Amino acid sequence: MSVRVAFGIDTSNYTTSAAAVTAAGEVFYAKRPLFVPQGECGMRQSDALFCHTRDLPEVVEECLSALRNAVGSVRIEAVGVSSTPRRAEGSYMPCFLAGVNAAASAAQLLGVPLFRFSHQEGHIEAARFGSAREGRVLSATEFLAFHLSGGTTELLLVREVDARYDVRLLADTLDLTCGQLIDRCGVALGTPFPAGVHLERLALARQDRKRRIPIKKKETGINLSGFENRFRQKMEAGETAEDLAGFVFDVTASAVESLLSFAPEELPVLFSGGVSSSVLLRQSFSGERYFFAPPSYSADNAIGIACLAMKGALLG
Repeated sequence: MSVRVAFGIDTSNYTTSAAAVTAAGEVFYAKRPLFVPQGECGMRQSDALFCHTRDLPEVVEECLSALRNAVGSVRIEAVGVSSTPRRAEGSYMPCFLAGVNAAASAAQLLGVPLFRFSHQEGHIEAARFGSAREGRVLSATEFLAFHLSGGTTELLLVREVDARYDVRLLADTLDLTCGQLIDRCGVALGTPFPAGVHLERLALARQDRKRRIPIKKKETGINLSGFENRFRQKMEAGETAEDLAGFVFDVTASAVESLLSFAPEELPVLFSGGVSSSVLLRQSFSGERYFFAPPSYSADNAIGIACLAMKGALLG
């Protein structure tokens, strides 16, 4: 008997990924990071689109091989894809075209529904799913969510609506994102890009304790660019790499705390996006109100897209 499966594809700015989820909740996925040369803090969209187009067939094959080796015969009932960064008018990045084209062709060939979601919805669903796998089930249909990544630092009010999320922005960073701050400071210290894992390894080795750093609020969010300047001043003054890295993660935790003050009420808080993989961030927000996923569900992946497609298929 064939196992019912939904398949998802996500071609974000720095990761090509594919995932399959069964009706019973088993997950299989594969992903490949895009190569960014040493010393660079990003890549052009045209280069990202080329890399996704080149790498996606192998990533899909790896995911499907793992799925079939584990469960045998499968029946794909829906295909999901991230088609935009956010579910908002004018939200667009060329890199998502690679995934959309592949997913649309696959759905047509299979004769199954194609579900289009935002990359942000995929992050939210993946983090929620990952948190549940760790025994922390976020059952509320309305909650707060942080989307913390290289391109986004946003506090969101999220409402679950059928097989998607209605998302309203409450506050964000008005210049640099937390991910950009981490990456720029890490690259300045000589770490590879993305810098998060490497910079946090340094921060965990520092001797000094964590500090909360005051961050002034604007009407709709906060600014972080001044902290990059402070970082470079500290580096020029000869502070150790460990203390410099610790400073960056102190700023990140303080930014999250400041953005939370924009929330209208004490709703549960879900952390999504690659920056949410941080051990130090999880330590800073460890109460019952806060929900984190394992790192593999926090960083860019197609798991949330596949899970949302399965929900769409089950709803008919």
